[in-house]
Amino acid sequence: MLFFSRVQQVADPRGRCNRKGLLGVAIALLSMQALALAAWYMTASPPMHILAGVVKIGCVWIAASAAIKRLHDLGLSGWWLPVSFMVLLIWSVIASFFSLLAFGPAVLTYNSFEFMIYASAVMIWPVAGTLWLHFAKGDEGHNRYGAPPDAMEDGAKTDVALKPGAAVA
Repeated sequence: MLFFSRVQQVADPRGRCNRKGLLGVAIALLSMQALALAAWYMTASPPMHILAGVVKIGCVWIAASAAIKRLHDLGLSGWWLPVSFMVLLIWSVIASFFSLLAFGPAVLTYNSFEFMIYASAVMIWPVAGTLWLHFAKGDEGHNRYGAPPDAMEDGAKTDVALKPGAAVA
């Protein structure tokens, strides 16, 4: 029962997540995807393709929820996540267009030098954004998304219990 409660808590995009929490979610997701990939390679049966798809959808949802919570910890709206995906999509189209103009069809050859330049140009922004989410310091104290994650008991989305005689800020 505790496992399902924890999964529900992690999958809920409301609240805040500090750097340590985001790292924990990232490690758990990478481990789960590695296990799913290993199971898929060992069996290579069509039902495993469906299971791998379900696992991938769940991982994307939990990763997005963790990123939204991390944005909340930084005092930013979760809407920055879909906005950043749209900007990345537009940037990818622009980079594709100029890469094709500069390098020609060679840019479409996987593992070619031109392809590596193109892939690096496209991936620089997601890598930079991910590093920023992992290393940026969150807001200290309460913000409009709740109490700091360290102050929450067991990560629950409840207000911090005040000690007797403590003043409310």
